[in-house]
Amino acid sequence: MGIFAPYLGTVVNFAVVLVAGTVGALIKKGLPKRFSESIMNAMAICVIYIGISGVLEAAPDTSANAPLLSPGLFKILVMTLSMAIGTAIGELIDFEKWINKLGDFASKKLGRLGEKDNFAKGFVSCSILFCVGAMTVNGAIESASGDHQLLLTKSLIDGVSVLVMSSTLGIGCAFSAFFILLYQGALTLLATLLLDAVSLATLTYMSVTGSLIVVLIGTNVLGVTKVRTANMVPAMFVAVGVEALLNLIF
Repeated sequence: MGIFAPYLGTVVNFAVVLVAGTVGALIKKGLPKRFSESIMNAMAICVIYIGISGVLEAAPDTSANAPLLSPGLFKILVMTLSMAIGTAIGELIDFEKWINKLGDFASKKLGRLGEKDNFAKGFVSCSILFCVGAMTVNGAIESASGDHQLLLTKSLIDGVSVLVMSSTLGIGCAFSAFFILLYQGALTLLATLLLDAVSLATLTYMSVTGSLIVVLIGTNVLGVTKVRTANMVPAMFVAVGVEALLNLIF
């Protein structure tokens, strides 16, 4: 496979989400509204659990060079500063607006299949859900080094998730597969370039910060919040710089 070897896990993930999402959208046509609402609420709770699990995951102790901070405080500072700075950057660029425009564009091109009211919501929710978690970041890093096991496992989980979500939100969820292909593929490429320059422990802070965003996706689906989660995605990348800066300062 040569040059394409690091992207095997991402390609499988793309195919599984596209197929499972399409099947779920077809199921949607014969699913009573009360079933759809109940399944969506149940799915939201599971998403919140996934996010909380990622946040509580023991982040690697990279605070050895920051003796003034305990590992626990170090992790909290990295997440807090990363979310603040990253969200500010996201709001400035307004990623949410551009992703929604992409969803609306695809909806118009798909005609009746687009389900205009829900297409963008399904596309954005699933795109972020499947791309900011711990498995995405760590899986991309491991795939860059030739181990696809984590992304293949993620493919199975994403497949089940998108099947359920598309049965309530429609075909927009299936098209998040293209976002996965681009984003996860780019992350794998970045990991291959940074593998020797940045430690695995440092990169893991990306997934811990991303898990906070996953929690908010769940509360958004429940209707408890209306947070522009797409505008928070830059926080994941800011986390790498914040982690390095805190080690330097403290």
